[in-house]
Amino acid sequence: MNGKILVVTASDEPSVKKVLEFLPGERVIRIDTDALLRRSFSFRTEERTSGWMLTLDGETVYQEEIGSVWYRRPANPKASSELSAEHQSFVENEAQKFLRSLWSTLPREQILWENHPSVLREIEFNKPYQAQTAARAGLTVPETLITNDPRAAEQFLERWNGEVALKTFGGHPLKDEEGRPQSIFTNRVSRETLQLFKREIAYAPVMLQRYIPKRIELRVTAVGERLFACAIHSQDSERTKDDWRRYDFERVKHEPYQLPPEVEAMLFRFLRETNLVFGAIDMIVTPDDEHVFLEVNPSGQWGWIERLTGLPISAAIAELLANPLPSPQ
Repeated sequence: MNGKILVVTASDEPSVKKVLEFLPGERVIRIDTDALLRRSFSFRTEERTSGWMLTLDGETVYQEEIGSVWYRRPANPKASSELSAEHQSFVENEAQKFLRSLWSTLPREQILWENHPSVLREIEFNKPYQAQTAARAGLTVPETLITNDPRAAEQFLERWNGEVALKTFGGHPLKDEEGRPQSIFTNRVSRETLQLFKREIAYAPVMLQRYIPKRIELRVTAVGERLFACAIHSQDSERTKDDWRRYDFERVKHEPYQLPPEVEAMLFRFLRETNLVFGAIDMIVTPDDEHVFLEVNPSGQWGWIERLTGLPISAAIAELLANPLPSPQ
């Protein structure tokens, strides 16, 4: 018995259900942060102890009972629609501050966090930091330019003979005319394309990266001390050649992949330096079999990989949470 497992997530997060199937229900305390204000809760500290007790809908947990925390894509608390807009904003802000205070009381040196909020803040959407850390770990990383200078963008394109990809930092999708979020995919940029949006570069930073030729792409899901590598044959479909997230499951094969030992070692060095317990790492394998690091999503999805390959990622997450080692974070 390694204590209670605190699952901090959102009510509509799809990955949680599968992992919970592998966990003993009596050890799990789930907090859907978006629904917090629809539950009855009390948090109490006592004068002579450093611990606390939290009661959710009549169920009480003590701080010292918690052995691991799965911090999985929580959402902002939502206040009652019966309140005015001003009061909704106030109440939601108060609830968010309460939750942040709660997380800060859980000692990182004594329990496992997957992943700690401070680690997420440092690495999520932080492409330069990821690239620097990966390079220090020995991984190959493509040269990157972030600029709002059209001339600098032109020079970068010329430097790589027009073989350049345009990327975004992510995390803030554009919306269409009907307010629906639209994904922005990675695209190759030609000299002609650059001329078309040359003026727009000055309005916002763009990220340009040397285009890496692909034999296959990899999604490597790290869970503690385990790596689950999936080969994505993105070059088998015109739709997915530049970005496999355009998904073409009929033509694009997904299969387990054996990483070379030296690449595994470099990835573990990267994970240790970034303090990540979980991460979804994107890589390219070139026609010359070079393994190139692109980025890590510390809250990435894995459901479709598990479904297509049988890799036991959900079970591994559950095992780590149920039998945690002290968190490196």
